[in-house]
Amino acid sequence: MDGGILKASSPDGSADGTSWRLPRGPHSLPREVVADNQRQRLMAAAARAISEHGYAELTVEQVLAEAGISRTTFYENFANKRECVLAAHEEAFDRLAAELFRACAEEPDWPAKVAAGVRTAIAFAVARPEEAQLLIVDAVAADPTLAARVLDSNESLVGILRNGREQSHRAAALPELTERALIGAAGSVIGSRLLSHQADRLPALEPELIQLMVMPYVGAAEGRRLAEGSA
Repeated sequence: MDGGILKASSPDGSADGTSWRLPRGPHSLPREVVADNQRQRLMAAAARAISEHGYAELTVEQVLAEAGISRTTFYENFANKRECVLAAHEEAFDRLAAELFRACAEEPDWPAKVAAGVRTAIAFAVARPEEAQLLIVDAVAADPTLAARVLDSNESLVGILRNGREQSHRAAALPELTERALIGAAGSVIGSRLLSHQADRLPALEPELIQLMVMPYVGAAEGRRLAEGSA
């Protein structure tokens, strides 16, 4: 059995980032627990390896070295590096989406929900920069399939932002591409910091990003108020 540490979801499914270790040597853990641990370690290793080497230079060997898992086990889980990264991307996006849902559900109105969403996305990127990179188009642009998956995920965020049109008298004047442009701009700003390993600088950008996201719908004055409240 492969030993080692997994820094991913905890055994009960919570995404608290807690490290946990499978016991080495003989044990009575169910096979499915061991298999899930190995799969999670491979996905986490792929995220770390991409952060260090970039997707274009990523190799299965690098993932194996990061995970401390055998080649046989890798190919029992994934056909190739793309499949491993796709799974890691989906895991990261599902985790971010769950955090966004919880944060937005606690806010009373749409502008406050957007502000909470921006804060949550930045907190996620700061706490989990390697996972967050998997959600950035530029990080996986070398593979069209992966880039398309990232763009598909962004469509979910576009849909959430588009809800602001229902509450804004400015909606009729907004171009159809407004939400995609806003999500793309925010993703580009966050992504540039992640790719340059400057995730710690993201919190300083929070007020401006909040203002950017809400201003087309609520106007400059209200956008500034929300941004200043965040600052």
